[in-house]
Amino acid sequence: MKHPLFLKNQIRQEIKVSLQNIPFMSIPTIIIFLFEIRGYSKLYDSSQHSYGLISFLKEFGSFLFFTDMLIYFIHRGLHHRLVYKHCHKLHHKWIVPTPFASHAFQWLDGFLQSLPYHIYVFLFPLHKISYLLFFLFVNFWTVSIHDGNYSVPKLFQPFVNGAAHHNDHHQYYDCNYGQFFTFWDKLMSSFRQPIVYNENKKKNID
Repeated sequence: MKHPLFLKNQIRQEIKVSLQNIPFMSIPTIIIFLFEIRGYSKLYDSSQHSYGLISFLKEFGSFLFFTDMLIYFIHRGLHHRLVYKHCHKLHHKWIVPTPFASHAFQWLDGFLQSLPYHIYVFLFPLHKISYLLFFLFVNFWTVSIHDGNYSVPKLFQPFVNGAAHHNDHHQYYDCNYGQFFTFWDKLMSSFRQPIVYNENKKKNID
């Protein structure tokens, strides 16, 4: 990459940070998973409740809304001056992130931002297969908002927190904390219209 803010050997650094921290993120995650699958959560399978497309869509919608809300406030809290330098600053080393930055967190930072996905299943019923699929989706989404591909359809740009929003978050630090949607940023006055969208509008006008 030739962006002036792209660091020397950045991809190698992103991979190194990910590999160093993912094992430590995994330890508390595995402990919580054990509680989830041993009956302390509200996970269920098809032998316990009927399950179909409508159920899946309802669960997916509530999962996205609930986790997006909690991640917004956790993420914004990680930017507090008393916390930032100890936890979240490492992830912002990548001012122009690549997909390899998607999991390049200090381990506690990464775990805290994944916590809402676990909290959800202790509060709301969720099919076990859906839970696995949602986790896959979350990981793909996390990669996608770091990949620099600003291809969110124009119709959804005002609502979906895509790579353009997250790229501005990495550059300006104090905006676009949301994970999936722009709702909480707009509600809490931390929304910033992505620069690339403004540039595209200007081109269209010209």
